[in-house]
Amino acid sequence: MAWKFERVAGPFEGPTGGIVWDGETILFAAILESRLLRYDPGGGSVDEIRRFTNRTNGLALTPDGRLYGCQEGSRRVIEIKADGSAAALGATLDGHRINFPSDLTIDRAGRIWFSDPYHHLASHGPQIFPNLPHASVLRLDRHRVTHDWIVERLTFDTVAPRCITLSADERTLYVGEGDAASEGPRQLRAYPVDETGRLGSPLVLHSFGCDHRGPQRGAEGLCLDADGNIIVCAGSDQTGPGSLIYIVSPTGRILETQAFPDDCPMRCAFGGEGLDELYVTSGTGNLWRARQTGRIGLTRILSRTGPS
Repeated sequence: MAWKFERVAGPFEGPTGGIVWDGETILFAAILESRLLRYDPGGGSVDEIRRFTNRTNGLALTPDGRLYGCQEGSRRVIEIKADGSAAALGATLDGHRINFPSDLTIDRAGRIWFSDPYHHLASHGPQIFPNLPHASVLRLDRHRVTHDWIVERLTFDTVAPRCITLSADERTLYVGEGDAASEGPRQLRAYPVDETGRLGSPLVLHSFGCDHRGPQRGAEGLCLDADGNIIVCAGSDQTGPGSLIYIVSPTGRILETQAFPDDCPMRCAFGGEGLDELYVTSGTGNLWRARQTGRIGLTRILSRTGPS
């Protein structure tokens, strides 16, 4: 069954990115406008909830209402406070500034897993901090004694990790390599997570190919349905089969693809009262909704009492 998408917001200036359902509304990022917006499905209104966000992209929300974002323009992960302020999780990796965090997910222990690729746009301010010599998946955790945030490197084989999510049991980390301009392969990978939180060798679930026009754009956004299947935002109108939403099983079988009516699907999240509506942001600055997808979003049970 072909999904019917409707545009519910936009266009904005530049791509829309990170997206999250807060139980009643959709929060999403207008990246280049440096704004966070809220779409109300009940009334159809779009309101600005934050501005001057320094190109915040990926978003994640905890059950107790803490909102975290990947601030690409400042090369840091932030907590976005209810009073409008932002607190930087100012950790470095071995004393070095991280690259350009893009997407993030939070586990039951309150640890923040995030992708840290390079970016063609420079960060704001003087360019005095060089990029890391690698583009990896990193994790923020609290120090057991000081409770300061610390950063740990998790992947050693990624080139352009754009998007991540954890399985319901948190024993698998899904990573999408999505930058068509990168020299490495553009793959959807499943990394096993052991009891200590370390990653094993990945299973390649899908490789995005090339055609006469060049490399196909890989995965930019991921979310899971209630059956554990991965919803993947990938592709573009310039190469390959076009802009698509893939539904991929945990073993790598492509269950179906859905044509996306806009260029470059970015990030996705299930919403609606029954978590049966899929919302997708786009590279042209829109927010789209598909109803009657036949799929229900995964409800992850996270700790409400993590470290303070």
